[in-house]
Amino acid sequence: MKYLAILLHLYQPPTQLGFVVDDIVKQCYEPLVDIFNSDSDPRFTLNINYSLTEQLLARGHRHVVDGLRRAAERGTLEFVDSGAYHPIFPLIPESEVRRQLELNRRKNQEAFGPSYQPKGVFPPEMCFSGHLAQLFHELGYQWCITDDLPYSFHTGTPPYDFVPTMHQVRVFLRSNTWSNDLSFHTWKGKDFVAKLQERLGEWFGANDGYLIIAMDGETFGHHHKYYEEKFLRSLLYSLRGHSDIKLVTISELAARFPGRPQFVPPSTWSASMEDLCNDDPYPLWHSKFNPIHHNQWVLTNHVMQLAHEAARSDVEVRELLDKAIYSCQYWWASAWNFDPSQVFRGAYLLLDTLERACRVTGNREALRVGRDLYNNLVFSIAERLHGKKN
Repeated sequence: MKYLAILLHLYQPPTQLGFVVDDIVKQCYEPLVDIFNSDSDPRFTLNINYSLTEQLLARGHRHVVDGLRRAAERGTLEFVDSGAYHPIFPLIPESEVRRQLELNRRKNQEAFGPSYQPKGVFPPEMCFSGHLAQLFHELGYQWCITDDLPYSFHTGTPPYDFVPTMHQVRVFLRSNTWSNDLSFHTWKGKDFVAKLQERLGEWFGANDGYLIIAMDGETFGHHHKYYEEKFLRSLLYSLRGHSDIKLVTISELAARFPGRPQFVPPSTWSASMEDLCNDDPYPLWHSKFNPIHHNQWVLTNHVMQLAHEAARSDVEVRELLDKAIYSCQYWWASAWNFDPSQVFRGAYLLLDTLERACRVTGNREALRVGRDLYNNLVFSIAERLHGKKN
């Protein structure tokens, strides 16, 4: 039997414009909810960060939240946990990772009710490091997921009949090749099933095996118009005629395939072989070759330190920091996605957090230092814009 698991990741940053969220609801989220609740035997794993849940509720899209809840209650959808505001887990203190996970679970349970019972973790951007598995185990999670490209680079062909395990947590590997093929090219579901049957038959032979595809849920309908119909609904109908391919959730894979202790290297679903050769595992968020990233993280760490001190006596500082470490500000500073306006959005949120923290603590010197660090960030952005740095 060939087992196929599809994980969809739904997220919008806390700085997203309201009308953009409204557009994506119409283009993507409503059609996905319809598919999840259809009678065509859907079976999906879904991550929705609370950052998006919060915006859906605030902008009057409760029907999307209720639709996802109904699908989970029917058993056609499995929720997976993540960081509430989508920070990059390996780049922030473990205490912040713990808080983001606990906040995400608590707030999403308030929104989705008892149907929100995640067994696994989707680290934002699939950024993984081995120490995270220990924390996930302590928090009661059974599995997490990352990309298979770093595993292939360090170890060899990814497994199809067992699951690498670290600290008693299954570390599932998303197929980089298959997932990116679907994300960046538009497939018809029936054609994909035919290709799947052929290629997995060659790979698995007569053995049972599994394949995991994971991508942004916004791929369907927002990035590629009507792709949810062309691919997802077509896939579901095509699978009805293939008894040797079964669509399952990732937790169902955990129940079917054994774990095997094995090292999984630092990973993300956005690293290339060149990045791995350069020992630069998180290139879009903290590349050692990117001076803007360097200045962003010096500022971020300074703000986190001051916010932790102030949060003992001020809840608002803590809530500001939760949002201020979201990942997109660093992504927009990367070599391939440079947009200064998005970088500044994140920097302003960090400065707002710092100013509140310094008012609470009375630490004017820390505020002065933070503004100097912000000026360093501005200078590095100007250098990039004028072509002095790559």
